[in-house]
Amino acid sequence: MRFDRQALLQLRTQARQARAEGHFPHAARLEQQAVEIAGALGLIGERTRALLWQGYSLHHAGEDDLALAALLRAANERAATADPADVFGALIAVIHISLDHKPTAFSRALLDQGRRYLADLNPSWTAPLDYLEGEWAYRQGDFATAEDWHSRAWAAWRDQHPRLTAATHLWALCRVAFRRRDVKALISWTQRLSALELTQPLERQLAQRAALLCWRAQRNAAWVSPNTAPVETALALLQQSALKPHRDNGARTEALRALALAGCWDRVDAALRQQPLSTADPESAHLLASLASNRTQLARGLPIVDDEFDVVNLNYT
Repeated sequence: MRFDRQALLQLRTQARQARAEGHFPHAARLEQQAVEIAGALGLIGERTRALLWQGYSLHHAGEDDLALAALLRAANERAATADPADVFGALIAVIHISLDHKPTAFSRALLDQGRRYLADLNPSWTAPLDYLEGEWAYRQGDFATAEDWHSRAWAAWRDQHPRLTAATHLWALCRVAFRRRDVKALISWTQRLSALELTQPLERQLAQRAALLCWRAQRNAAWVSPNTAPVETALALLQQSALKPHRDNGARTEALRALALAGCWDRVDAALRQQPLSTADPESAHLLASLASNRTQLARGLPIVDDEFDVVNLNYT
């Protein structure tokens, strides 16, 4: 391996291409090489940036412990030659991963730390932290507060580093609209998400997931027939999840829910035989209980129920 600037540039370019194609483990390995070269050359700024993208790549490869190790190195960099946007971006990624893996109080403390750091750094970079505030509230089941934060984040979003993708923000608004049973808002956000130029596989997957939520909401509001279910979309998500079982971000469970609600039980059973769900995971355990309950409903000749969407208190306004 050559240790010069040209080799570093080539590695970073190859890593970006690998991420664009969804090859995150390969991208992480390339970024690790970039970290080593930048360190050997004394390029602290380049090393920090490579650590940021190494952590991002490891996260999407399902290696969150390794991702946190790389991101924490970048987030703790205080050298003047490091780009503050990279340092802040690493901190945002650390908080994002911590929401899924660390205690609530720990994540809350990190968010507060991020606010203090941002106040001294660049107060205009509020959108990522506002988004994470929305994610924190969402995980507490406070969907009204989550919607408020996600709306603020989207209003402040700018297409410049450091940022989350536009698709990430719009997906969050779709998901919280579903949880708030605001069908019209969900339809609107889904349309805006689908209208984006979705170049990354993960972004296209978010649009597919939003389409499933949109159909479920309209089905429960009796705005569409169950026969209009986006079965092909659900099957496509299942296929994508089967190819990368190490990185289940909720797409598989949403696809299985949609297929069950559409009455495609043979597809559900086939998917569960191929890749069983673990009861150790709370989300999977909840889905299995929901599927079992609806099988009982069917056996009794009763309609099946979308237990994530209350059909009694719909928001039609």
